[in-house]
Amino acid sequence: MANSHYEKYLYFRTQADEDNDDGGDDSAVFPLSRLTGMHPTAAAAITLFFEPVIRNNGDGQANDFTNSDSVVLNITEGTAFEVMQDLARRFNGGTKNLNDGWLVVADDMTTLLDDTTRSAVYVNSNITSCGAISIGAAFS
Repeated sequence: MANSHYEKYLYFRTQADEDNDDGGDDSAVFPLSRLTGMHPTAAAAITLFFEPVIRNNGDGQANDFTNSDSVVLNITEGTAFEVMQDLARRFNGGTKNLNDGWLVVADDMTTLLDDTTRSAVYVNSNITSCGAISIGAAFS
C-alpha cells in the first residue's frame, strides 16, 4: 500500500502584477507543517507564523536563535475568529481541503504576464488582500 502522507503547501502573493512578482516579499510558499500559529494583529488583519525558511545561527548553543517568518492577511474587520477557524478547518482537511497538496490562501495578482486580467483569489471571502510577507534574513 502506498504511503498516503505527503507534504501540503500554502501559497501567498502580495504582488498584483505578475510582471513584478520577483522577490520573497512578493510571493511565497510555506509547508503547512511549518505553521506555528496565527492570531489577530490589527482590527482587520491576522498574521500566520511559520518556522523560518532560512535558519539563523542553528549551532545549538545557548545563544541559538531562529527567527520566524510571517504572512499578514488583511481581512474584513470583525471576522478574525471566523477566518482563523475556516483556515484551521481547511488545513485539517475540511471544506475545499488540500487533496492535491496545494492551497492558494491569498493571491492578490490581477494582471497576468500578457496584461490580461483576472480576479484575485482568496480561500475565504473575508480575506481582502495579502499583506506583508516577511522572510527573516540569515545572520552574516
